[in-house]
Amino acid sequence: MEISKYKLNIEREFVRTDSKNKLVKNTFPKVFGDKAKNCFITADDENKKFKIRTPFCYNVEDTYEKLEEITNVVIEELYKLNQNIWPLNTYTSTSKTDKIKLYTKINFSLNKDLIENSTEEAYIKIKNWVESNLEFVSNAIGDFKIKLTRDGIQIFNINVDYSSKCGIKKETLLFLIVVLFGGLEEDSSSAVQEKIDFLKKVSKKYNLKAQNVIDQIKETKLIKKDFKEDEINQIIKKYMDEGHNARYCLQNHKKLVSESVVIIKDAISRGIDYEILNESKSIVLFKNKNKSEFVIEGNKTNRDSYIFPIITDDKYIAKQIMKENGLNVPNAILLKKNMDSNDIELILKPFYNSKLVVKPRNTNYGTGITVFSKNATKSQILNAVKYAFNFDDNVLIEEYIKGMEYRFLVIDGKCLSVCHRRVASVVGNGKSTIKQLIEEKNKEPWHYLTATPVKMDEPVVEFLKLQGYDYDTVLPENKRVFLRTNSNCSTGGESIDMTETMPEYFKQVAEKAAKSFNAKICGVDIIIEDLKKENYSIIEINDNPGYSINEWPYEGKGQKIGTAILKLLDLI
Repeated sequence: MEISKYKLNIEREFVRTDSKNKLVKNTFPKVFGDKAKNCFITADDENKKFKIRTPFCYNVEDTYEKLEEITNVVIEELYKLNQNIWPLNTYTSTSKTDKIKLYTKINFSLNKDLIENSTEEAYIKIKNWVESNLEFVSNAIGDFKIKLTRDGIQIFNINVDYSSKCGIKKETLLFLIVVLFGGLEEDSSSAVQEKIDFLKKVSKKYNLKAQNVIDQIKETKLIKKDFKEDEINQIIKKYMDEGHNARYCLQNHKKLVSESVVIIKDAISRGIDYEILNESKSIVLFKNKNKSEFVIEGNKTNRDSYIFPIITDDKYIAKQIMKENGLNVPNAILLKKNMDSNDIELILKPFYNSKLVVKPRNTNYGTGITVFSKNATKSQILNAVKYAFNFDDNVLIEEYIKGMEYRFLVIDGKCLSVCHRRVASVVGNGKSTIKQLIEEKNKEPWHYLTATPVKMDEPVVEFLKLQGYDYDTVLPENKRVFLRTNSNCSTGGESIDMTETMPEYFKQVAEKAAKSFNAKICGVDIIIEDLKKENYSIIEINDNPGYSINEWPYEGKGQKIGTAILKLLDLI
């Protein structure tokens, strides 16, 4: 592993404006917590001028990635408040009462082990070289100032760059790093091209990988001075749309599960740093001052016992535990794959021409489940059992419970969120086939970016057949057709936030279910037919609840589940 040659961070100032480009001066947004404690997002005493600040990183790539992700989080939270980030380096109100200059600042320090002489001498040499080449550097990046700090060098009063959502381009940052390293070398160049050639040699010597960036440097300042109002509005819309469209993902880590993205974005909003240790397994380390915690897949922490997910993966045992704790669960029988086929048919005989649910004993995300909400024939049941055996050697046959399914999210003993999971469905337009409608739905940001596409599998085929449809059916305009009977979002269902309308009684049922397993983070799936009556049936408790649907519902405002988990871990 290559030893880092330097570390740096970026601080970018901005102000908030409303839809009419008027300055927003109200209180510090609650979503960002205490501004005195937030390391990433803070504001002045009047909450007028805000600052985005990255942690110190050891290369330009990581620094700029943190800057972009923090910026995206700020944009999304302001988007919800109908506020914008002002993109220019100066904000002037129409009445001229507010005129605010906005700058970017870079703090830089060298690895002491890579410097032959003292760091103090090195920093003085760098500062002197930059100041002697101020015109050349300014022509490339705009006006700035440089000074020595206790720990290194600070380049400050860099005008916020309107041509970047982040206020500074990555190329500008990389160019500046090469310039700083240039101060460590002897430079006899004078002409512009000679300076460019000198910096290319510096980049190569220190392996800064900036040759292409240096080639692009021109003798033209990058900061434009005057803008018309419609130009400003176009820039604002462009950047606000970019940040909003990044709400369901991290730009450079598309393999992370949605729940890891949720908790990372919530961590950013509260100034908690993060390090992605293993993207494919969604292992993330969160750090706040001297405390750190590992979180896997957004919800696996050291607060839950190792045995909890093992028990809940076994749907049969989990139901028995809840039943013993006085909770209502569906009655069920167990089939084993090595049973004689005649014995299986004999056991199933009482269920023929009835409503039931067929599911693998150990399953997640609705895999292998078939729900018969109408009386099922012998052949349909046997096909469902055969299908379920593809995923497990043990299959549960459960009574069908009438009602709507709700996901209750319980964190540290408290039910924080409830959402209804609407079964995967499509709405006709009089022109497209069901297959085409599914393909279009899967292009929606919510389905695409949260990795919850509408699946086209055997249960969909069977359920469509029950309704007299197939994939080639063209639906009439505004006709909604449900595609399956289980409502898992992982198979295309859509979540609707019901937290504020759900009666407290059912939240307490979910909390009791979580307590049965001493669970700190879990989802409880409950079927309820009438919210006015205290009747219910718990169909599942989940150690890996997929809470992105609670924080980012298809409909409704959602709840801050990631923040609650960070509080559970004592990081907030």
